[in-house]
Amino acid sequence: MRRHIFSIMIMMLTVGLIRCGFAQSDKEQVFQPLINKLYAAGVDSNFIRKALNNANLDYNEKFVKINVTGAFKKPDYSGHYNKFSVKKSKTFYKENLELLKSAEQKFGVPAEVIASVLWVETRHGAYLGNNNIASVFFSTALANLPENIQMNKDDLKSKFVGEEEELDSLFKRIEERANKKAKWAFEQILALEKLDKVSPIDVFEIKGSWAGAFGMSQFLPSSYISWAFDGDSDGVINLFHKEDAVFSVANYLKSNGWGESNEAQRAAVFHYNNSNDYVDAVLKLASLIVSEDSDTDSSMLRFDIKTPLNKQLLN
Repeated sequence: MRRHIFSIMIMMLTVGLIRCGFAQSDKEQVFQPLINKLYAAGVDSNFIRKALNNANLDYNEKFVKINVTGAFKKPDYSGHYNKFSVKKSKTFYKENLELLKSAEQKFGVPAEVIASVLWVETRHGAYLGNNNIASVFFSTALANLPENIQMNKDDLKSKFVGEEEELDSLFKRIEERANKKAKWAFEQILALEKLDKVSPIDVFEIKGSWAGAFGMSQFLPSSYISWAFDGDSDGVINLFHKEDAVFSVANYLKSNGWGESNEAQRAAVFHYNNSNDYVDAVLKLASLIVSEDSDTDSSMLRFDIKTPLNKQLLN
């Protein structure tokens, strides 16, 4: 009888601990190394508890893999300025000219450049991504755990064709990038906590790219905190709304150096995405948007392309 009563008491205590949030779930066990860092960084315990209790947040090794090894594959941006892209962008430009020009007047960034960025990023909102951005950051923040570094090494080795010396070099890059991306993801979680206080959308409901960028403008949480702009003056900033996205892109580029010189223009776009090919695609498409001929020769483009920037000077 006493044993039965004792068992009931233990069960009731366990249920009480779970309800109070003290019992550790499987999710908490997975994220425990990150949770410890978040507490140490002074992140609000309510935010951490909200994250762990949210059904949308989960660990996904896909994000650990792609954010670490994805940089080994060079993206192709050439499709962003083909005839179809130019035609669609011209239409968007004409249909939203008043809005685009209003942002240009305020920030000094040409309307066609804003339209170009929005096309390259999300096809003017047609492709927004379907990944839970909180899961992207919480998962990638664990990229530098030994078991995850080994996972990426094993995955790379299974697909590798080449010399052993090259493989060793790639392993070293994986270790370096794992540390870099884990730090980056942690910083985005800190920004996500700030975003949680001002976002019109629950941050654990937001979906975006595998890199955690969201909205028409594909901003990271840190970019939202720094450069998101209320384009329709309704008191909130929703990057899934065209007006806010347009003004936010213009504010971003202007705040990051857009100016009269080609060098300043390229540097501002490069800050948006650290790729010279991306910069070329944005500026070429921007030139074609306002040209009469969609096959304009590169020498006739309004903006400078094929002038690589010194990445070390910009980072």
